[in-house]
Amino acid sequence: MRTLRFRRTTSLFGLIALTAAAVIGCGDSDENAAAATSAPAATSSAAPAAASPETKKEITNAFVTFFDGKADPATRAGLVEKGDEFAPFLQGMAADPRAQGTSVTVSAVEVVDDKTADVTYTLLLGGNPVLPDQSGQAIKEGDTWKVASMTFCALLAVQGTGEAIPACS
Repeated sequence: MRTLRFRRTTSLFGLIALTAAAVIGCGDSDENAAAATSAPAATSSAAPAAASPETKKEITNAFVTFFDGKADPATRAGLVEKGDEFAPFLQGMAADPRAQGTSVTVSAVEVVDDKTADVTYTLLLGGNPVLPDQSGQAIKEGDTWKVASMTFCALLAVQGTGEAIPACS
């Protein structure tokens, strides 16, 4: 079972590398890439809540740390919704040298309400943008802002591995 999970994880990052090459080398439309990985925006009839600089920083830090391929898998699991379910997958990712080159930059955080926020981020591989201006969500669990599981699952779905992760089904 672990060998299968490791193979799937290794395949995932091979696909990420291929996707990166395709996006950078072939000039795929940013709109198509964004549409494929964008999770639906949270809807609210009220205007977005004003986010304090501290809230924006906490959400940004959650995204940056979660998508840092060099971060400890346990730390990463604590920064994503359904972290216990993603933990084995994140552990497998940590063993893949290609995964260690992933990171994100966050360009915008818009708080929707006291428990959700919309986040615009760019996925990087080796410091190069591979999926620019992605739409994702953050959720607040207890006192901690986390990457919404649907945001991570949307990226996994692009790679064809989202359905293999129980947290994404």
